[in-house]
Amino acid sequence: MLGVIWGLQQSRMDAEAASTAARGAARAGVVEEGLKALEDRLDKLLLVCMAMWSLLQERAELTEEDLLAKVKEIDLRDGVPDGKITTKVAKCPKCNRVMSPRHNRCLYCGAQKLHLTAFDRAL
Repeated sequence: MLGVIWGLQQSRMDAEAASTAARGAARAGVVEEGLKALEDRLDKLLLVCMAMWSLLQERAELTEEDLLAKVKEIDLRDGVPDGKITTKVAKCPKCNRVMSPRHNRCLYCGAQKLHLTAFDRAL
């Protein structure tokens, strides 16, 4: 009798493990698709940046040194030379609560987010 109960328990645990593995595999597939989309987007942005830099070099006679100096200057705007743009936490102009960077309106009072530059819209 104990062997039958043990066998049923083991079968249930095996089914749960298989179900968990299937959910994990499905989730990994979704993450992989998202990563591929981000890689594609990054490739397109890199191509556009290279084209813009090429135009600037040709028409404005800028040099690599000019570009690197500007990159360093912008990188240091947040006080950390880490090669990243770090966005500061925005506060709602109406209720002064922290605003989500992913939304154009305050989640608490509905006030519209103020955009300081064109790049704020892209972040």
